[in-house]
Amino acid sequence: MSKLDNIAGIILPTFQKKVKPNYAYLPVIFDGYQNSRDEVYQRLKQHGINARKYFYPLTNSFECYQDRYDDHDTPIAKEIANKILTLPLYGDLELNEVDKIVDIIKNVD
Repeated sequence: MSKLDNIAGIILPTFQKKVKPNYAYLPVIFDGYQNSRDEVYQRLKQHGINARKYFYPLTNSFECYQDRYDDHDTPIAKEIANKILTLPLYGDLELNEVDKIVDIIKNVD
């Protein structure tokens, strides 16, 4: 994650002391970054890299819940759902692929 540390507009997960993360996924929030989450997503996709729009769409916006829940009642969740992207993370992910992902994120037009 250090390759994305300290970049304005990119928020990386933080880990609690005495808690060992399992690194099952890497959610990144694009908030005020030079490009939106969707622009980064599309650029990665163009390069054959599958990222995932995390928490998107919000469950409370599904048609089956529209008569029970209003997605306007959860503005923070809605905002995060529009800014978060889960980057690829798996055991066989090679370091050169990590570098490629980071380079694409940093160089999105």
